[in-house]
Amino acid sequence: MIYKSEKMKRILLLTVIMILACQYTAMAQDQRGADKLAAYKIAFFTKRLELTPAEAEKFWPVYNEYSLKKSKIQIDRLSMMRYVKQNESIITGDELNVTADKLTQSYIDESNLEITFVNEIKKILPPAKIIRLYQAEAQYKQQLMQELNSRRQGSQAGRVVGN
Repeated sequence: MIYKSEKMKRILLLTVIMILACQYTAMAQDQRGADKLAAYKIAFFTKRLELTPAEAEKFWPVYNEYSLKKSKIQIDRLSMMRYVKQNESIITGDELNVTADKLTQSYIDESNLEITFVNEIKKILPPAKIIRLYQAEAQYKQQLMQELNSRRQGSQAGRVVGN
């Protein structure tokens, strides 16, 4: 009986170790994917903007901070909208008014962030490159969406073929 118990403990321990190893591997792969995407974005923007090394050194910290703040504003706004949609039937009129005010404020905050960002970037880049930045952002998003759609279509085609 003791033998079986020790054997079970070993099997359980090995199972836990294998699960943790798989989770670690998945997290590492996610990080590698994020790192690859960040490197791709840097290369994409640097090429489109034709950044000099001196410009790039000053540009990226400002742009990264701006991007993080903008993402947070957008995520918070989406979270508010999702909350309202999911709880539409139980939200009071007062809560809807407060949420509407918060949503409006999020757009104001995003606009103010954009103004601050452009004023900072004007100290780093000439006007032509600032215009190219907006174009590059649109191109980058479009390219990511195309890639995502092609991957989705590829995986759906694989499912259809596999079924």
